[in-house]
Amino acid sequence: MRFSFAAAACLAIVALAPLAIAQDLRPGVRGLATRAPAEMKIDGDLTEFKGSFCTPVNYFHPQAKERAAQFFYMWDDEAFYAGLRTLDTKQANHAPDDRLWEGDGVEWYFDTRRDENFRGLDWGQGAVHCYWTGYNKTELSPRFCLRPGYLDAIPKTGVLVGARKTDYGAEVEFKLPWVNFPNFKAAKGEVIALDAELCYSDSGPRVDRIFAYGSPLCVQQPAGQGMVQLVERLEPRYWKQCGAVMMPLRCDTPWNQPTKALVTGKLTLPPDHADQIGKIVFRVADLEGKTLGEYPGSVENLHEAGRFQLAEAEWPSDVAIPGLHALIAIVHGKDGSELCRIAPRMVSAGWVQGY
Repeated sequence: MRFSFAAAACLAIVALAPLAIAQDLRPGVRGLATRAPAEMKIDGDLTEFKGSFCTPVNYFHPQAKERAAQFFYMWDDEAFYAGLRTLDTKQANHAPDDRLWEGDGVEWYFDTRRDENFRGLDWGQGAVHCYWTGYNKTELSPRFCLRPGYLDAIPKTGVLVGARKTDYGAEVEFKLPWVNFPNFKAAKGEVIALDAELCYSDSGPRVDRIFAYGSPLCVQQPAGQGMVQLVERLEPRYWKQCGAVMMPLRCDTPWNQPTKALVTGKLTLPPDHADQIGKIVFRVADLEGKTLGEYPGSVENLHEAGRFQLAEAEWPSDVAIPGLHALIAIVHGKDGSELCRIAPRMVSAGWVQGY
């Protein structure tokens, strides 16, 4: 039987395909930036971000309808793009132009360095800490500034911010051109580091903050940022590695209940990819890993127009004794296959330290 070189090459490619898929995301990568459409417009309309990678934040806040938000991430050969959609009826930033973190706005942490300083202890050329907001006082007037003490971090070439108000909050877009990072060349598969912190003022001084990937440690050092890979689109195989930031999980016991004590599990749903999700199961296990109970999640809308959704389940507190159980959310696709498993985020990501 003849066996051609071409046939052998084809078999080799087939044999290596599973390995290529398994290695598609780099070790340690927690999030993605998906490819931007052509001719991006920075006008505050997030239509172009539909389908991009998203990290929802603050859905578990007691005032979720004033705090929940969604960060979106995209890239192309020219720039990195971030989008923000908020639920917020008290929108304002009264801070001066060089202190934008004191009002409603974003603290943005970004590291493109290609050497041993990447995600290191110190800030330097190739890593930037900056701020962007859609407001000047209560008016729509997009603004941008660099962190005091690091005003030479980037030349600010081509940086743009756009914003618009919605019936339920606001949408803000941010463009950060790669020309500000001359030692980095954007390409599919490249890994950068970032964090997105949302600041809240409720029309006065800053009263709250939340981080998408890390914690206030990111202010001190880039090492706290999340590793983010540049990809074409969100593939189902990426969920296993990135599900924890796509769908944050929390477990708590509500303080006012009409029934005997119940524990509540809440899982944030990604706004543009919830239609890919089938069954969600909240699995309660003891500290040896034995399953104590499994509870299906049902969907709750925080706000339908903004696609702010949660999956929620309840179970008796006697099943989940505090300090003696663990919780995992298991997310399945429409075909029944498992997309990812998620545990509660064990980091203080907000205004005060504590879980």
